[in-house]
Amino acid sequence: MKDEALYARHPWFDAGVLVTCLVLAVALLGVWQSNSWQGGFFIGQAAGRHLPPVLWESLTTLGDARVQLALMLPFCLRYPRVFWALFLGALLAGAVSRGFKTAVPLPRPAAVIDAAQITIIGAKLMAHSFPSGHTVSAFSFVVAWLALFGWRAAPLVLLAALAGFSRVAVGAHWPVDVLAGAMVGLLGGWLGLRLSGCFRWGLGVRAHWFLIVLSVVAVATLPFDGQGYPDTFPWRVTACLWGLGGFVAVYLLPLFALGWQEVNRELADCAPKKMPGQG
Repeated sequence: MKDEALYARHPWFDAGVLVTCLVLAVALLGVWQSNSWQGGFFIGQAAGRHLPPVLWESLTTLGDARVQLALMLPFCLRYPRVFWALFLGALLAGAVSRGFKTAVPLPRPAAVIDAAQITIIGAKLMAHSFPSGHTVSAFSFVVAWLALFGWRAAPLVLLAALAGFSRVAVGAHWPVDVLAGAMVGLLGGWLGLRLSGCFRWGLGVRAHWFLIVLSVVAVATLPFDGQGYPDTFPWRVTACLWGLGGFVAVYLLPLFALGWQEVNRELADCAPKKMPGQG
């Protein structure tokens, strides 16, 4: 396994994540008090028009958890602790995001701005704008990798930021939604990372395979559901084939060739150990 050091505590990392979340929270509080929640939208839209729409659609799909699972599948057996931390982080961040969407019924840009003034790429969404769920997913995905690889995972942060900005470029969200999504994603990812070090159920061999099968099923739906972005079909098919191909190469073929115990030998070493006296 290549992620033994994932749970090592690095004060600079914890402080960096929490300070970033605090800065984002202060920025959101300032927006709330000034009642300028539409601020920056037209600037972001204007910047987005310099690049082709299909690029923004493709970047937006990076906030789709199924795409993240597809990219991760070939590496889950190599980085099982990261996979488990990402899984928990996504659940926590997603739950908080869903709560905010219910509690803060902010309309989408298309619901309040005249169609002639806005660029809509893909589906025309009208409600439940705050926060940006795609941004939440994208930023929750980067936390465990940052904990493991440090600054070498910086390109993932850049991709998450581009995925967040794409939500403004496609006309689906306000910038304030993206800021909130980044904060919720980072905090949820960090909590998932810390929780995964204490609650290690997902590192058990059978639990790991259960989560992998769930991931395979989710990834297999990518070609059939573009979430309102049909032009991303080639990219979604590519991501699907990458993920399913990785599952076959890393899990199924070795399983048939070597057997269950040999395939899971290293995974069993990081599984939660039974205490003396347990059955």
